[in-house]
Amino acid sequence: MRGRDMGVQMVGPLIIKFGTDAQKAYWLPRILSCEDIWCQGYSEPGAGSDLANLRTNAVIDGDEFVINGQKIWTTMAHDSTHIFMLVRTDPKAPKKQQGISFILVPMDQPGVEVRTITTLAGETEFCEVFFDDARTPCENLVGELNKGWTMAKSLLSFERVFIGAPSLAQNALGQLETYARGAGRFDDPVFCDRFAEVALDVEDHAALYARFADQLKRGEPLGADVSMLKIWVTETFQKITELMIEVAGPDGGTLGPLQVGNVGVDVLAAFYKARPTTIYGGSNEIQRNILSKAVLGLPG
Repeated sequence: MRGRDMGVQMVGPLIIKFGTDAQKAYWLPRILSCEDIWCQGYSEPGAGSDLANLRTNAVIDGDEFVINGQKIWTTMAHDSTHIFMLVRTDPKAPKKQQGISFILVPMDQPGVEVRTITTLAGETEFCEVFFDDARTPCENLVGELNKGWTMAKSLLSFERVFIGAPSLAQNALGQLETYARGAGRFDDPVFCDRFAEVALDVEDHAALYARFADQLKRGEPLGADVSMLKIWVTETFQKITELMIEVAGPDGGTLGPLQVGNVGVDVLAAFYKARPTTIYGGSNEIQRNILSKAVLGLPG
């Protein structure tokens, strides 16, 4: 579960940066031990890439927040013990980015309902999460009340490192190589050229990723240029799986693993998995807008 847990990659670094001493002392050991497994409550119906449109609200009642609303595309919510959320705590704020707070919420309680979403690949990693008078202590507010947008932007940088990790494309490249060798495609010089092209893209991305990882190790803040990681790895992932489908030919539309020698490669599942990657975590169009404005200084 550690590989899919967002505690280490996302909410842990955020608590280190913005949390109180008490929050660090309580939550960080539980994240490292995997006693708590986290999912991310950001996207909502009507508030995906335009996240500031979120409507899930939290009202203070005594020493607790009472939460009502819905999150969607919540990865692995059905396997999580906790969710870190953006909620609207001041609906009258003059700007939609204002009046948003960042809170930590236990999943195992009345008022939290999780429904899995089955993907085209037949997997159920995504979920809808419904909140009906769910509660969390006010001490689970991270940062200041109504100042959650600052945390949101910081966490999105961690998310882009998480999503932009080279493993996504590296694993797909390994599948492509396995299938192509079993199918005898490395005897074709045209295929070899195309394979070399995507393999070099994967290596170049890994080198770029290492640069951002070194920044984090030195404790330096990540800039807007981190969006390059998400664009590069997801589009390379798609190119690799498209080539895999092409290599499989008529068998490319077959559900389940395709046997090549003693190994099975699920070509279609990899292709399906690659489709939404350019959308989630902020669509690649949004990422390019960020780069054009914040890095290149182009007008909006």
